[in-house]
Amino acid sequence: MRQEAYRGWLSALTQLILIAIACVAGYYLSREVDIIPKAILHLPAVHVSQADMWSLTRIFVATYALQIGLTLLLYRTGSFSNLKRFANEYLFYLFAYTSASLYSFLATTINYDPQLIAAIGLLSTLLYVMAMLVAMIKRGEAAFFPALAQVIGALLKRIASIPGVIAILYFLVPLAMGKAFTSDRDIANRITQIRIWFNPVETSEWGLKNLFPGTVFAQPVLVRQAPGDAQGLYVLERNGVVYRVDFPSGDNKQLALDISDQLGEVEVENGAVGLAFHPQFNQQKGKDYAYLYYTDTRPEEGQVNRLSRFDFSLTDPAQRKASEQVLLALPRTKDGFHNGGSVEFGPDGYLYIGLGEGVHPKRIKTSDVVLRSGILRLDVDMDTSRSIDPEPFEHGELNHYLVPKDNPFVGRDDIRNEYWALGLRNPFRFTFDPKNGDLWLGDVGSTIWEEVNLIEKGKHYQFPFIEGYEKSGNNAWEDLGLPEVGPVYTYQHSAYDRAVIGGMVYRGDNYPSLKGKYVFADNYSAKLFVMPADQPKVEEVKLIARANQYAQRGVSSVVQLDSGEILVTTLGAASEPSGEVLLLVKAEDADVFEEEPQDTTPKDYDEDTTAALYAVNCARCHGATGDGQGPDSGMLGVEMPDFTSPMFHFKRSAEDLHAVIEKGGVQMNMSPMMPPWGGFLKPQEIEHLVIYLQSLPDKHHHH
Repeated sequence: MRQEAYRGWLSALTQLILIAIACVAGYYLSREVDIIPKAILHLPAVHVSQADMWSLTRIFVATYALQIGLTLLLYRTGSFSNLKRFANEYLFYLFAYTSASLYSFLATTINYDPQLIAAIGLLSTLLYVMAMLVAMIKRGEAAFFPALAQVIGALLKRIASIPGVIAILYFLVPLAMGKAFTSDRDIANRITQIRIWFNPVETSEWGLKNLFPGTVFAQPVLVRQAPGDAQGLYVLERNGVVYRVDFPSGDNKQLALDISDQLGEVEVENGAVGLAFHPQFNQQKGKDYAYLYYTDTRPEEGQVNRLSRFDFSLTDPAQRKASEQVLLALPRTKDGFHNGGSVEFGPDGYLYIGLGEGVHPKRIKTSDVVLRSGILRLDVDMDTSRSIDPEPFEHGELNHYLVPKDNPFVGRDDIRNEYWALGLRNPFRFTFDPKNGDLWLGDVGSTIWEEVNLIEKGKHYQFPFIEGYEKSGNNAWEDLGLPEVGPVYTYQHSAYDRAVIGGMVYRGDNYPSLKGKYVFADNYSAKLFVMPADQPKVEEVKLIARANQYAQRGVSSVVQLDSGEILVTTLGAASEPSGEVLLLVKAEDADVFEEEPQDTTPKDYDEDTTAALYAVNCARCHGATGDGQGPDSGMLGVEMPDFTSPMFHFKRSAEDLHAVIEKGGVQMNMSPMMPPWGGFLKPQEIEHLVIYLQSLPDKHHHH
C-alpha cells in the first residue's frame, strides 16, 4: 500500500514538472511559431515578458497541483497506472487547463496571448501522453505504436462520455469569451471591469484636481512658471500658442504668443513641445526671453525642428512673434516621430535641450555631423570668456549661441561639441534637481521598454543597441568609445503603461511623503508614480494618482512650481480643446477620477455600410480584415500596415488616418501606391472609414 502511494505521489510530481516544462517551452515556441495558424485566426504578436511567463507557470502549476491532488485522493493510484485511470484524469486535466486560462484572462494584468495559451495546452497534452506511453512500454504492456493507439482510443472513448462532453464545453468557454471580447464592446467592457475588480489600483493619499475648472486648452503639452512671476502660469499648446493665466484663480487667460501659422500641420509627435524662460526673466533688463522648441512641417523638402528665442519684454503678441531669433534649425525625417522636447536652463545658467533620434536628414546619423539622440548644452548669453564658437554645420542652421568650453566633447572630431550626453531615443521631458543639480530624464521607448535615466556629463545611454537592460538587436550607429550607463528604472509595456513622461525630484513642503522622491508619469495610462531618487537602481515604483484622460489624450508634463505645488497637464482630444491643467492634492480633495469611455461615434455612422465601402475600395490591398494581407499587397513593393494592431493606432490619431485617406501617400510623404480618395469619397465617408479602421483591433484581437 505504501509503495502504491509512493508511486502515486511520484506520478503527481512528474505531472507538475511536465506542466512547468510545457509553460516554459510553450513561451519560447510561441515566440517563434504560430501555434494557431494565421489561415484559421489572424492574431497579433503579443509581448509577454519573461516575468509574465513565470507568473503564468505558477498559475498553471498551482491549478494542476490542486487538480492532481484531488484525483490522487479520489482514485488512490497514480495517473499513469492504467489506461482507464489515465483517461479519467485527462478530463480533470481539461478542467484545470481551462480554469488556469480563465484565471489568467480575467484576474491578472498579464498580457493575454492566445498563441502562448495554445502552446501550453498542446505541449502539456503531448508530454502527458508521452509519459503514459513510457509507463506502458516500461511495464511491457505494448510496443510504442500499439501503445499510442491504445492511449488515443482511451482518450476518445472518455471524451465521448457525458463528463467528457461537459469538459469539452467548459474547455470552449475561454475561446467563446475571447471571441466575444474582440467583437462586442459591451462584453469587452464587462471583462475589463472584472479585471479591474481583481486588480484594484493601490490606494494613495494623493489625487488630482482640476486647477482651472471650466478652462480648457488645445492639447497643452507643458505648463510653466516664469521667474519672478508667482501670480501667473504659462501654458504651451501643441499648436504653437502660449497663454498666460492668473495663478491660482485661473482668471484672465491672455494670449502671450502665437506662432501656429509657422508649424504647418501638427500631426504624429510634431508641434510645439518645449518652452523655457531665461533665468533672469523679469529680473534683468534685456533678459525677458522665452525659448520655444517646435517642428515646422511646411517645407516641401521635409520637416525642420527649430529652437527659437522670443522677446517677451514686448507686450504685443504679434511683436513677440516678430522678434523670433532661431538658434537651431535642424532638418529631420518626414515621419514626425521622436523629436525629443525638453528645453531647460540648468543651475549653471546654460540652456539644455533634448533631441530625439528622428532629428536628422535621411541617412545622415552620426554625431560628428548632426545633432540628435541626446542632450545639448548651449551658452545663449554668448559669454566669450567661458564659451567658444560652434563648429561649422552642414545639415541645418546654428545661430546666436556659443558652446561652453567645459562641454565634455570639446576638441573631439567624432562628436560635435554641443553634446552633453548621447544614446537617448526620445528625451521628451527632463528636469534638474534643485538641491544637487542632478539631471533626471524620461526616455520614451520603442515597443517594449520605457526608461528613467540620471544623466551624467559625457556618458552614453546605450540607444539604439540596448533598451531597458536588454539588447535590442540593433547595431550602434558609430563606435564612440564612451562610458555607457543604463537606466535607474525601466518598465516593460503593458496594455496600459507604454510612454514615460519624465517629471522632477520633489523638493517642496506641500507633499511631505514625496519629499526627495522622483515624480513622473506615463502618457498612455495617465498614471502618476514616485520612486526613490537616492538609489542607483530602482526595482519598484509607487502609483499615487491617475488622470482621467488616457492614450493619446494623456499626460504630457509633470512640473513643480516655486511655491511647491505639483502640476500635471493632459492633452485632451486633438479635434477640440479639452486639455487640462491638474493639481496634485490630498485624496479627499480630488475631483478628477477615472471615467467610463464616452461613445463619440456619429449618429449617422452605419458600420455595415462602411464595412462594405472598405471592402470595395480598400480590401484588395489592405486585406478583408485590415491586416495588410490583401491579394494585391504582395505586388505593391511596400509593407502594408496592420490596421488590426493596437500599436498601429497607438502611433496614429484619427486626424492622421483621415489625412492619408483624403490626400494620398505622395502628399503625406508616404508611398505613392496609396491614392488620394478626397476626390472620390465624400468627406462623411472618409470620416466613417476612419472610425471603422480604429474599430478593427477590437474586432480581431484578444486583449
